Amino acid sequence: MPAQHDAVPASVFDYGQEMRSSMKKNGGMTRKTEWKERFADILYTLFIVAAASLFCLLLNEAGVMKENVLMVFLIGVLLVGAFTSGYEYGIIGAVVSVLLFNYFFTVPVHTFAIMNPDDVVLMALFLAVSCISSGMTARFRKQAAIAEENEKAARRMSEMSEKFINVTGKEHIIELGIRYIQENTGYRASVEIYGDESGQEENETGYVIFPIGGILQKIGELKVFTDDNGLGSEQEIFIRAAAGQIGIALDRELIYSEQEKTRLEVEREHLKSSMLRSISHDFRTPLTGIIGDCDMILASRDADEEEKESLVNDIREQSMWLTRTMENILSMTKLEGGTDFIDRRQEVLEDLVYEAERHITGLREHRRFQNSVPEEVLTAEVDGRLIIQVLVNLLDNAMKNTGEGGTIRLSLSFQDNKAYFVVEDNGKGIKPGMEQQIFGEFVSVSEKSPDQKRGIGLGLAICKEVVEAHGGKIWAENRLEGGARFTFWLKAEAAG
Repeated sequence: MPAQHDAVPASVFDYGQEMRSSMKKNGGMTRKTEWKERFADILYTLFIVAAASLFCLLLNEAGVMKENVLMVFLIGVLLVGAFTSGYEYGIIGAVVSVLLFNYFFTVPVHTFAIMNPDDVVLMALFLAVSCISSGMTARFRKQAAIAEENEKAARRMSEMSEKFINVTGKEHIIELGIRYIQENTGYRASVEIYGDESGQEENETGYVIFPIGGILQKIGELKVFTDDNGLGSEQEIFIRAAAGQIGIALDRELIYSEQEKTRLEVEREHLKSSMLRSISHDFRTPLTGIIGDCDMILASRDADEEEKESLVNDIREQSMWLTRTMENILSMTKLEGGTDFIDRRQEVLEDLVYEAERHITGLREHRRFQNSVPEEVLTAEVDGRLIIQVLVNLLDNAMKNTGEGGTIRLSLSFQDNKAYFVVEDNGKGIKPGMEQQIFGEFVSVSEKSPDQKRGIGLGLAICKEVVEAHGGKIWAENRLEGGARFTFWLKAEAAG
């Protein structure tokens, strides 16, 4: 049997005190109901016996023999057993029927004297048959009532099992179990999960503890507060079933959480490995170029100034690409760390556009670059460094996806208190269906750029995170004329 002991700190989900007062009221109502049922059974008994007696008198007037008349009384006794709730009413009906039979149908009539020994045997057999039939009828009724209760209990447990299959979340599972226990037993309950110290201490006494078991081990305890009233067998069976369902559901939730944690760890390791592979691969090309240019400068001391300048510009371009890549990696680290990385200040958006253009080496020399800004001065409360990084990433992406002499356009416009930044090119565009996926981590828009450099797939992901952190929105689409268009907006205002 479950034992009683003091409570320990745990997660406790309790219902209120109303149920105890309602149980007291229900106790008084139950006693009244019992008296009403007894009174109704007595009335049924008297009515059936009276009806049987009247019918027997009519049969006697018609000349029917008294042995057949006694069968009518027996039918009446059987009806009493069928329509009343206890075998004692059938016995009472049988005794009253024998007395009425003796008074009206045995010689001498209208007296309780018996002259014929056959009548004594007949009435004795009648009483025996009536008692046996009343007892059997009462037993059948009891068995039917038990079967009905068992059916109701099975239905309740089936309903509870179906509910537990669909519920998710530890708190919802515990709340559902406690609610079912209270609705079906009238007792409050609480659940204590081992290892969870976030709950409050329970100082009440008079409770019964049921274990909550998982597949491999016991995971908690279920307290049912009975106020020392004890539990019926049906109540205990139901509570044990509820504790079992709570344990299965909590165990399922724990297994799912562990699987989800494992999946996230595997995914994180995969992303980390992908990033390391991308970094090692994509850093090798510019570093090799820088080292090669430096070797050529050192080896060619007699080279003309124009050749040296070309090599230095190439070193600078490769170094700027490495710098942008490192900035993207550091920004993504801050984003994934969940720290507040935005330092908002009032900025002139036109200045941010020009600053971003300056960071892209060869933008005007190797591409047909166009920009467009409104005549009015637009300002916004943003982190200027991050917005410049967004524009640099978009322009760098356009550089990678257009050939020598390709067209790139950057425009800034203002509408409905929003500043719209648009970067578009005439390259080969975005693969159909990839318009949303390209903003994911480690996703590259193109396989290879014209200058043989591949991005590690963080630039557009950072653009999306930064723009959304500022309360804006970014999206990509293909141009009808060919090429891609990237648009994002930020809340802004026009300077007066």
